[in-house]
Amino acid sequence: MHEKELFELVFRKVGVEPTSAKRLGGGYYADVYLIALPNADHFVVKVYKTQGIMEKEAAQISVLRRYALFPMPEILWMHNRDAQIPNDALAMQYLPGANAGSILYFSRKKRERLANQVIDNLLAWHNTTNPSGFGKINGEPFFSTWEAYYRMRAEHIFSMAEQLHKQRQLSETVLKTMHTAVEQFDKIFCIPVETASLIHGDYNMWNIMADKKACRVTAVIDPCNCMWADSEMDLYQLNNANGKQFHLLEIYSAKKPLSPNFKQKSAFYELFTEVEHYFNSGYPVVTKRVHQQAAALQKYLPF
Repeated sequence: MHEKELFELVFRKVGVEPTSAKRLGGGYYADVYLIALPNADHFVVKVYKTQGIMEKEAAQISVLRRYALFPMPEILWMHNRDAQIPNDALAMQYLPGANAGSILYFSRKKRERLANQVIDNLLAWHNTTNPSGFGKINGEPFFSTWEAYYRMRAEHIFSMAEQLHKQRQLSETVLKTMHTAVEQFDKIFCIPVETASLIHGDYNMWNIMADKKACRVTAVIDPCNCMWADSEMDLYQLNNANGKQFHLLEIYSAKKPLSPNFKQKSAFYELFTEVEHYFNSGYPVVTKRVHQQAAALQKYLPF
């Protein structure tokens, strides 16, 4: 979205032309701007590159906010794309803080303090369960077993992988790995998931805001694929950004023991989720990254 369109959108929604629009960052599906108004008020507008994502994210935020230990942004208004402004846009409360993915501490105590806050928040979600079963937020019908629901999703993602392969974005090696993994689904997911837990879907330090000096979490943002799921689907993200330096996965597993088949499930989740993101967003596949993820999954597959 051009600045002129962004200014026009804000004026249309709040009746005041903003004094500035500063880009804060972006990702697969959207760019985020900090909007300042003449009265010194400010808020965030998330401008979506892909149609159909905004409504899903708004619903996910509304559920996650209820159970989070730390603030998540309040939704102010939504814009459905039209002829004048051809992008969906979501306005949200601005929550201060530094991106935790850029924070480094030399002090072990500070690392542990912040890491425990991050994990306790995740556990608050994972301890929130849906007795009706597994599936999308506000999605019906729910599935009585995770294995039935996720097998369906995995098969759908494999069909995406086949299309990316035809476009020469995904190698034969990766496609073969995914095909074998789907064939071996029952062996990888051999232990039934008993509880439909609330997951964030993209829970890593890049999506956590923190007060670096006070060493505390100030906000959590940007869910993606939030659903009622196997709680361990969230966990491979704990090693992204600077999560390994904070030992997030180790702290989580000390508070909630991992399943015996966690490693193979986690490798499956990571590769399949990554391929799904590339397909849905239209971003070019990062070949090296996907090959590394496929190699991690291959350790658990018969070849």
